[in-house]
Amino acid sequence: MIMQATLLLALLQGGIEPQPNTSAALLSEQDQNIMRRFDGLPEEDQLRIADELQRQVLELHHPLCEAARALLNERKLSSLEALPKEGLQVYASDEYAPKLKLPTKLLEPTNKTWEKFFRRTFRNGIVDRSMLWDWDYGRNLPLKPPLQAPREVVIDLLCGRWPVQGKLAAYAEGILDRDGKWDAAADYFAHAYRDRAGRVYLGIPLYEVWNSQTTFGISDVESIAFMRLVAKDDRYVSPIPAALHDGIYKQIETQFEAYRDYRSLHHALAQRLVSPNGVLPVQFGGIAETIDLAWVLMEHKPRRMAVLLERNPTRQLFLAALAKQMPAVGKENELAYWAAHAEARTTLAGLLRSTALDFLGDEGLLGFRR
Repeated sequence: MIMQATLLLALLQGGIEPQPNTSAALLSEQDQNIMRRFDGLPEEDQLRIADELQRQVLELHHPLCEAARALLNERKLSSLEALPKEGLQVYASDEYAPKLKLPTKLLEPTNKTWEKFFRRTFRNGIVDRSMLWDWDYGRNLPLKPPLQAPREVVIDLLCGRWPVQGKLAAYAEGILDRDGKWDAAADYFAHAYRDRAGRVYLGIPLYEVWNSQTTFGISDVESIAFMRLVAKDDRYVSPIPAALHDGIYKQIETQFEAYRDYRSLHHALAQRLVSPNGVLPVQFGGIAETIDLAWVLMEHKPRRMAVLLERNPTRQLFLAALAKQMPAVGKENELAYWAAHAEARTTLAGLLRSTALDFLGDEGLLGFRR
């Protein structure tokens, strides 16, 4: 049994390659020629080609394409309206800490104080998700960025990756997220960070600040908002005595760590469902093959994974449950079946690219000497 399990894991090696660079300047000479011809087409033709090409790859007979179709046709999500991405919400100081009479100062990313705080808090930066799809764990809705340009769709598929800025991963998170007890915490940590001087750092969510593992201050506004909305404790009013600060901060920290454990596991799995090179949260980088193996064992079916997560919602419980699934791999008559699913994770990129080239060739974009 160990030998077969090792063989399957060996098939998954190489699945932790960095995500391909999105720069069109790094395309091959052939692809650059294709894109020059594409850019010369009328806008309506560009839109048509991008739309039809996406439809064609979704219909391919391949486990990950079938998983993509399942995501887009999921009943839970089909009735939800994706909300446009907007700026982070800000808690009102006059509602949560009126006695402080603390003026709210909104700092833009171009502000020097904002820049200094960002550099000190996020030494390695944070991912700019303004142009990416997300799942809102608080409102339980997908969040959509501005529409992707048709040329970017074509470039993505030529590079062997799914287009539309992570829409499939966001939908996967929506299917996997079944525990409503995190809604209040998710909404809280999605608000903009405010320091004790009343300065609100637009574009920097509380989630990223708490995740930074640096020293920072929390305003009474956000402290009381947490106690009322998440901890369901209305006893606190501003100004909060200094002796109570550490106790409140500890409650927020404890809630954050539990929510991060839940969200990061769901996010990691969603990133790898239909994208074998999907970028994982840092704490999952060392077990990328295990995340891939989980999808192989679940036959790339998001609903099956959702049930497993519902029963094992933390990283520790999930990995333990996954280990119990391994005996199935050891059955001689099933090894070829599991290996086929594992192999599918290595063949998707080539299939997407070859399909794109065939389609674009039929459109005359490969030139006369195909």
